[in-house]
Amino acid sequence: MQMIYLIENQIVFNPEDNSLSLPDDTESKITVSNPARRILSLLIEQHGTVVQRETFFKKVWDDYGLTASNNNLNHCISKLRKVVSTLGYTGELIITVPKVGFIIKKETEITAQFELNITQEKTEPLAEETNALPEIMPADLPHTEPQAPPAALCEPVEQSEAFTVTEKTHYKYPFIFTTFFLLSFAVWGLHTLQGVLTDPKARLQVSKIGVCDLYSTAPVSKSRKQDFILLAQNFILKNNMTCTPGNIFVFQTEQFTTPINTGSVRDFMAQCSTNDSHKINICISYYANDRTTHDKF
Repeated sequence: MQMIYLIENQIVFNPEDNSLSLPDDTESKITVSNPARRILSLLIEQHGTVVQRETFFKKVWDDYGLTASNNNLNHCISKLRKVVSTLGYTGELIITVPKVGFIIKKETEITAQFELNITQEKTEPLAEETNALPEIMPADLPHTEPQAPPAALCEPVEQSEAFTVTEKTHYKYPFIFTTFFLLSFAVWGLHTLQGVLTDPKARLQVSKIGVCDLYSTAPVSKSRKQDFILLAQNFILKNNMTCTPGNIFVFQTEQFTTPINTGSVRDFMAQCSTNDSHKINICISYYANDRTTHDKF
Protein backbone atom coordinates (compact mmCIF):
# COMPACT_ATOMS: atom_id res chain seq x y z
CA MET A 1 0.00 0.00 0.00
CA GLN A 2 1.18 3.50 -0.76
CA MET A 3 -0.30 6.97 -0.30
CA ILE A 4 -0.59 9.25 -3.33
CA TYR A 5 -2.10 12.72 -3.63
CA LEU A 6 -4.29 14.18 -6.38
CA ILE A 7 -3.86 17.97 -6.62
CA GLU A 8 -6.74 19.90 -8.19
CA ASN A 9 -7.60 16.74 -10.19
CA GLN A 10 -4.66 17.64 -12.44
CA ILE A 11 -1.42 16.57 -10.77
CA VAL A 12 -0.59 13.23 -9.14
CA PHE A 13 2.09 13.42 -6.41
CA ASN A 14 3.62 10.08 -5.37
CA PRO A 15 6.01 10.48 -2.38
CA GLU A 16 7.08 6.84 -2.73
CA ASP A 17 9.06 7.48 -5.93
CA ASN A 18 9.52 11.27 -5.65
CA SER A 19 7.36 11.85 -8.74
CA LEU A 20 4.72 14.20 -10.09
CA SER A 21 2.66 13.24 -13.12
CA LEU A 22 -0.63 13.62 -14.94
CA PRO A 23 -3.47 11.24 -14.00
CA ASP A 24 -3.43 8.04 -16.08
CA ASP A 25 -0.33 9.15 -17.99
CA THR A 26 2.81 7.37 -16.77
CA GLU A 27 4.91 8.89 -19.56
CA SER A 28 4.44 12.36 -18.06
CA LYS A 29 6.16 11.40 -14.79
CA ILE A 30 8.80 13.89 -13.54
CA THR A 31 11.10 12.97 -10.63
CA VAL A 32 12.24 15.54 -8.05
CA SER A 33 14.96 15.44 -5.39
CA ASN A 34 14.43 14.13 -1.86
CA PRO A 35 14.46 17.64 -0.29
CA ALA A 36 11.90 18.85 -2.87
CA ARG A 37 9.71 15.85 -2.17
CA ARG A 38 9.90 16.49 1.59
CA ILE A 39 8.99 20.16 1.05
CA LEU A 40 5.88 19.29 -0.99
CA SER A 41 4.86 16.58 1.52
CA LEU A 42 5.19 19.08 4.38
CA LEU A 43 3.13 21.69 2.54
CA ILE A 44 0.40 19.11 1.87
CA GLU A 45 0.39 17.94 5.51
CA GLN A 46 0.01 21.58 6.62
CA HIS A 47 -2.51 22.34 3.84
CA GLY A 48 -4.01 25.79 4.47
CA THR A 49 -1.36 26.75 7.05
CA VAL A 50 1.79 28.80 6.48
CA VAL A 51 4.93 26.67 6.92
CA GLN A 52 7.75 28.83 8.24
CA ARG A 53 11.22 28.72 6.74
CA GLU A 54 12.70 27.48 10.03
CA THR A 55 10.33 24.48 9.90
CA PHE A 56 11.54 23.60 6.42
CA PHE A 57 15.18 23.93 7.53
CA LYS A 58 14.65 21.47 10.38
CA LYS A 59 12.36 18.87 8.81
CA VAL A 60 13.87 18.87 5.31
CA TRP A 61 17.60 19.26 6.01
CA ASP A 62 18.64 19.35 9.70
CA ASP A 63 16.81 16.12 10.63
CA TYR A 64 18.71 14.33 7.86
CA GLY A 65 22.15 15.67 8.73
CA LEU A 66 22.18 18.11 5.81
CA THR A 67 23.02 21.79 5.60
CA ALA A 68 20.01 24.09 5.33
CA SER A 69 20.00 27.54 3.77
CA ASN A 70 17.63 30.01 2.17
CA ASN A 71 19.26 29.36 -1.18
CA ASN A 72 18.61 25.62 -0.90
CA LEU A 73 14.96 26.20 0.06
CA ASN A 74 14.35 28.75 -2.71
CA HIS A 75 15.97 26.43 -5.25
CA CYS A 76 13.67 23.52 -4.34
CA ILE A 77 10.54 25.71 -4.34
CA SER A 78 11.49 27.04 -7.77
CA LYS A 79 12.03 23.48 -9.02
CA LEU A 80 8.59 22.35 -7.77
CA ARG A 81 6.87 25.33 -9.40
CA LYS A 82 8.62 24.59 -12.68
CA VAL A 83 7.57 20.92 -12.58
CA VAL A 84 3.87 21.64 -11.99
CA SER A 85 3.98 24.29 -14.70
CA THR A 86 5.55 21.78 -17.10
CA LEU A 87 2.66 19.40 -16.34
CA GLY A 88 0.21 22.11 -17.46
CA TYR A 89 -0.97 23.50 -14.11
CA THR A 90 -1.65 27.21 -14.68
CA GLY A 91 -2.50 28.23 -11.11
CA GLU A 92 -0.11 29.20 -8.33
CA LEU A 93 0.23 26.04 -6.25
CA ILE A 94 2.90 27.18 -3.77
CA ILE A 95 2.34 30.71 -2.42
CA THR A 96 5.18 32.78 -0.96
CA VAL A 97 4.46 34.53 2.33
CA PRO A 98 7.15 37.26 2.45
CA LYS A 99 9.66 36.96 5.31
CA VAL A 100 7.69 34.04 6.80
CA GLY A 101 7.51 30.95 4.57
CA PHE A 102 5.25 29.21 2.06
CA ILE A 103 1.68 27.87 1.91
CA ILE A 104 -0.68 25.83 -0.24
CA LYS A 105 -4.00 27.65 0.05
CA LYS A 106 -6.88 25.90 1.78
CA GLU A 107 -9.00 26.40 -1.33
CA THR A 108 -6.62 24.18 -3.33
CA GLU A 109 -8.26 20.75 -3.64
CA ILE A 110 -5.96 17.92 -2.51
CA THR A 111 -7.19 14.36 -1.98
CA ALA A 112 -5.23 11.43 -0.57
CA GLN A 113 -5.64 7.95 -2.01
CA PHE A 114 -4.34 4.48 -1.15
CA GLU A 115 -2.95 2.09 -3.75
CA LEU A 116 -2.78 -1.65 -2.92
CA ASN A 117 -0.89 -4.32 -4.83
CA ILE A 118 -3.29 -7.27 -4.51
CA THR A 119 -1.15 -9.56 -6.68
CA GLN A 120 1.79 -9.19 -4.35
CA GLU A 121 -0.35 -9.91 -1.31
CA LYS A 122 -1.58 -13.23 -2.69
CA THR A 123 1.97 -14.59 -2.92
CA GLU A 124 2.52 -14.19 0.81
CA PRO A 125 1.62 -16.84 3.46
CA LEU A 126 -2.02 -16.74 4.57
CA ALA A 127 -2.69 -15.16 7.96
CA GLU A 128 -5.44 -15.98 10.44
CA GLU A 129 -8.96 -14.89 9.47
CA THR A 130 -10.22 -11.63 10.97
CA ASN A 131 -13.89 -10.74 11.45
CA ALA A 132 -15.48 -7.33 10.80
CA LEU A 133 -12.37 -5.77 9.27
CA PRO A 134 -12.61 -2.09 8.28
CA GLU A 135 -12.55 -1.34 4.57
CA ILE A 136 -9.00 -0.13 3.85
CA MET A 137 -9.07 -0.21 0.03
CA PRO A 138 -10.44 2.72 -2.02
CA ALA A 139 -13.69 2.08 -3.87
CA ASP A 140 -12.16 2.83 -7.25
CA LEU A 141 -9.62 -0.02 -7.13
CA PRO A 142 -9.98 -2.53 -9.99
CA HIS A 143 -12.28 -5.41 -9.06
CA THR A 144 -10.46 -8.71 -8.59
CA GLU A 145 -12.52 -11.75 -9.58
CA PRO A 146 -12.42 -14.64 -7.04
CA GLN A 147 -10.01 -17.31 -8.18
CA ALA A 148 -11.41 -20.76 -8.78
CA PRO A 149 -10.32 -23.33 -6.17
CA PRO A 150 -7.50 -25.62 -7.34
CA ALA A 151 -8.86 -28.67 -9.11
CA ALA A 152 -6.77 -30.96 -6.90
CA LEU A 153 -9.03 -30.21 -3.93
CA CYS A 154 -11.90 -32.00 -5.63
CA GLU A 155 -9.99 -35.10 -6.73
CA PRO A 156 -9.90 -36.99 -3.36
CA VAL A 157 -13.70 -36.69 -3.10
CA GLU A 158 -14.32 -37.99 -6.61
CA GLN A 159 -11.89 -40.91 -6.15
CA SER A 160 -13.46 -41.85 -2.81
CA GLU A 161 -16.97 -41.78 -4.28
CA ALA A 162 -15.93 -43.97 -7.22
CA PHE A 163 -14.24 -46.42 -4.89
CA THR A 164 -17.36 -46.57 -2.69
CA VAL A 165 -19.58 -47.48 -5.64
CA THR A 166 -17.22 -50.25 -6.77
CA GLU A 167 -16.64 -51.85 -3.40
CA LYS A 168 -19.87 -51.08 -1.53
CA THR A 169 -20.87 -54.76 -1.46
CA HIS A 170 -18.02 -55.67 0.92
CA TYR A 171 -17.11 -52.38 2.58
CA LYS A 172 -20.33 -50.38 2.61
CA TYR A 173 -20.27 -48.73 6.02
CA PRO A 174 -16.52 -47.98 6.46
CA PHE A 175 -16.33 -46.31 3.05
CA ILE A 176 -19.54 -44.36 3.52
CA PHE A 177 -17.97 -42.88 6.65
CA THR A 178 -14.66 -42.18 4.86
CA THR A 179 -16.42 -40.55 1.93
CA PHE A 180 -18.51 -38.35 4.21
CA PHE A 181 -15.39 -37.29 6.12
CA LEU A 182 -13.46 -36.41 2.96
CA LEU A 183 -16.42 -34.58 1.47
CA SER A 184 -16.91 -32.54 4.64
CA PHE A 185 -13.21 -31.69 4.76
CA ALA A 186 -13.22 -30.61 1.10
CA VAL A 187 -16.28 -28.40 1.60
CA TRP A 188 -14.68 -26.77 4.64
CA GLY A 189 -11.43 -26.23 2.74
CA LEU A 190 -13.22 -24.69 -0.24
CA HIS A 191 -15.19 -22.37 2.01
CA THR A 192 -12.07 -21.21 3.84
CA LEU A 193 -10.03 -20.78 0.65
CA GLN A 194 -12.79 -18.83 -1.08
CA GLY A 195 -13.13 -16.49 1.90
CA VAL A 196 -9.44 -15.67 1.84
CA LEU A 197 -9.17 -15.24 -1.93
CA THR A 198 -12.20 -12.98 -2.19
CA ASP A 199 -11.11 -10.83 0.75
CA PRO A 200 -7.33 -10.30 0.46
CA LYS A 201 -7.40 -7.43 2.96
CA ALA A 202 -8.28 -9.97 5.66
CA ARG A 203 -4.59 -10.91 5.69
CA LEU A 204 -3.38 -7.38 6.38
CA GLN A 205 -4.40 -7.01 10.04
CA VAL A 206 -1.39 -7.73 12.24
CA SER A 207 -2.42 -6.89 15.79
CA LYS A 208 -3.95 -4.21 18.01
CA ILE A 209 -2.17 -1.27 19.58
CA GLY A 210 -4.41 -0.15 22.39
CA VAL A 211 -7.94 -0.10 20.95
CA CYS A 212 -6.69 0.56 17.41
CA ASP A 213 -6.19 -2.16 14.79
CA LEU A 214 -2.72 -2.29 13.25
CA TYR A 215 -2.45 -3.12 9.54
CA SER A 216 0.47 -3.78 7.25
CA THR A 217 0.49 -2.95 3.54
CA ALA A 218 1.40 -6.59 2.83
CA PRO A 219 0.94 -9.80 4.85
CA VAL A 220 3.48 -10.29 7.68
CA SER A 221 4.68 -13.81 8.44
CA LYS A 222 4.22 -15.17 11.97
CA SER A 223 8.00 -15.34 12.50
CA ARG A 224 8.34 -11.56 11.92
CA LYS A 225 5.07 -10.43 13.46
CA GLN A 226 6.54 -9.30 16.80
CA ASP A 227 9.34 -7.38 15.03
CA PHE A 228 6.74 -5.58 12.92
CA ILE A 229 4.62 -4.68 15.97
CA LEU A 230 7.69 -3.37 17.84
CA LEU A 231 8.70 -1.15 14.89
CA ALA A 232 5.15 0.20 14.65
CA GLN A 233 4.99 0.94 18.39
CA ASN A 234 8.33 2.76 18.28
CA PHE A 235 7.12 4.80 15.29
CA ILE A 236 3.93 5.79 17.14
CA LEU A 237 5.87 6.83 20.26
CA LYS A 238 8.45 8.77 18.26
CA ASN A 239 5.75 10.77 16.45
CA ASN A 240 3.60 11.32 19.59
CA MET A 241 0.62 9.62 17.95
CA THR A 242 -2.44 8.78 20.10
CA CYS A 243 -4.78 5.82 19.58
CA THR A 244 -8.41 6.95 19.50
CA PRO A 245 -11.40 4.53 19.44
CA GLY A 246 -12.56 4.00 15.87
CA ASN A 247 -9.09 4.65 14.43
CA ILE A 248 -6.74 2.27 12.61
CA PHE A 249 -3.00 2.38 11.96
CA VAL A 250 -1.58 1.38 8.55
CA PHE A 251 2.20 0.87 8.77
CA GLN A 252 4.84 0.28 6.10
CA THR A 253 8.59 -0.02 6.60
CA GLU A 254 11.37 -0.69 4.11
CA GLN A 255 12.87 -3.16 6.58
CA PHE A 256 10.02 -5.55 5.63
CA THR A 257 9.39 -4.63 1.98
CA THR A 258 13.01 -4.41 0.72
CA PRO A 259 14.89 -7.74 0.64
CA ILE A 260 18.30 -6.03 0.43
CA ASN A 261 19.76 -3.92 3.25
CA THR A 262 20.51 -0.59 1.57
CA GLY A 263 21.66 1.14 4.75
CA SER A 264 18.67 3.49 4.69
CA VAL A 265 15.28 3.38 6.36
CA ARG A 266 12.00 4.85 5.14
CA ASP A 267 8.86 4.31 7.23
CA PHE A 268 5.27 5.41 6.61
CA MET A 269 2.22 5.29 8.84
CA ALA A 270 -1.33 6.48 8.23
CA GLN A 271 -3.71 7.04 11.16
CA CYS A 272 -7.23 6.75 9.76
CA SER A 273 -10.65 7.27 11.30
CA THR A 274 -13.51 4.96 10.27
CA ASN A 275 -17.28 5.30 10.25
CA ASP A 276 -19.96 2.86 11.45
CA SER A 277 -19.67 0.96 8.15
CA HIS A 278 -15.92 0.37 8.74
CA LYS A 279 -15.01 2.69 5.87
CA ILE A 280 -12.26 5.28 6.10
CA ASN A 281 -13.27 8.92 6.63
CA ILE A 282 -9.89 10.68 6.71
CA CYS A 283 -6.21 9.78 7.17
CA ILE A 284 -3.24 11.65 8.60
CA SER A 285 0.12 10.56 7.14
CA TYR A 286 3.45 10.38 8.96
CA TYR A 287 6.82 9.80 7.29
CA ALA A 288 10.29 8.88 8.57
CA ASN A 289 12.97 8.99 5.90
CA ASP A 290 16.64 8.29 6.59
CA ARG A 291 18.32 8.51 3.21
CA THR A 292 21.14 10.94 3.87
CA THR A 293 23.49 9.24 1.37
CA HIS A 294 21.06 9.87 -1.49
CA ASP A 295 19.92 13.45 -0.71
CA LYS A 296 21.01 15.81 -3.52
CA PHE A 297 19.49 18.83 -5.16
